[in-house]
Formats: sequence, C-alpha cells, structure tokens
Amino acid sequence: MTPETFFTNEVIDLDLLPKYEDIQLSRPHPDYWKIICINLLIFFGLLGIAIGILLFFVDEVRPNAKWIIPLYLALLAIFFLLFRASFKKRGYAIRIHDVIYKSGIIAESTTIVPLNRIQHIELNEGIFSRIYKLGSLQLFTAGGQTGHIHISGIAIDDAKRIRDLLLKKLDLLENPTTELNASE
Repeated sequence: MTPETFFTNEVIDLDLLPKYEDIQLSRPHPDYWKIICINLLIFFGLLGIAIGILLFFVDEVRPNAKWIIPLYLALLAIFFLLFRASFKKRGYAIRIHDVIYKSGIIAESTTIVPLNRIQHIELNEGIFSRIYKLGSLQLFTAGGQTGHIHISGIAIDDAKRIRDLLLKKLDLLENPTTELNASE
C-alpha cells in the first residue's frame, strides 16, 4: 500500500472537546489587593504632590485648579474601581499538561501554555510582596512574548511549591528516563 492510503483527516466534533471555561481557577491571595492599593496610593500620592507643586508655584496653572483637582480625584476613583474589578477576574490553574491564566475586565484574556512550551520559570518577590509573604511566578515560553504568563499574588510557599512541581514536570518531559532511574 502507498502512504496516501493511511492518511485520514476526520472532522472533530467540537462538542466533545474539553471546555477550559469549566475549570475551577485559583484566585490571587486576598492580601494581594493590599499591595495593589499601596502601589496605587504611591502613584497617586506622587502625582498629587506634582499637581500640588504645579498649582502652588506656577501662576498660569493655578486658575485651572477648579478642573484639575476634580479630574485627579475622578482618575483616582476610576483606577481603584478598575483595579478592583481586574483583581476579582484573575485566576490560574496548574494542570497535568498545561497552565491556565485568566485576566482582564474589558478584554478578557485566557492564556493556556502547554508544559512542553515552558522554557524557564522565575519566582519574584517585591518589597511589599515580601511584607505580605506573597510572590509571583513568571513562566517564559518558547512562543515568544505573547505566550508568557505572569501570575501575581500567590502565597510564597505555594509559589515555591508550584515552581518546584513545574520544574519536576519539565525535567520529566526533557529526561523521561529520570523517573525510571529514580524508581529503580
């Protein structure tokens, strides 16, 4: 027989495919919201100081205070509301063959990265994250910038366990004989 006789190209029934939407996602740690608030307060505090200096020292800007200050306060409220909504929408799942990360409020994004595409894993702790014992995992993929996943707000002990688990799975993917040698 010729190789062409073995080729098939059947239609896939889309109803039989697994639905990633049904997966229970882990949410960021509640203390991560405090870190977001601290970062927003620092940003808006510095912005408020800059605006105050401009209003106090620049005579041409002072008459515009009647719309600059309400605009500043409106932006402050909008940013807090948007970041809160974004915080509530975030989630991740670590599965046997892939990692899922979901985020976004206006444009919702779900990234699914197969484990065999992960090149390396980075565990980060910022200054405020260390105070609350939180960390973030960054998964770098072979697919370029669009496939990277940055999961923030994970309890540091959980982040370390996830990192170690993923590193073991990656090692098994690269060296399948490692598991066989370990069991002997």
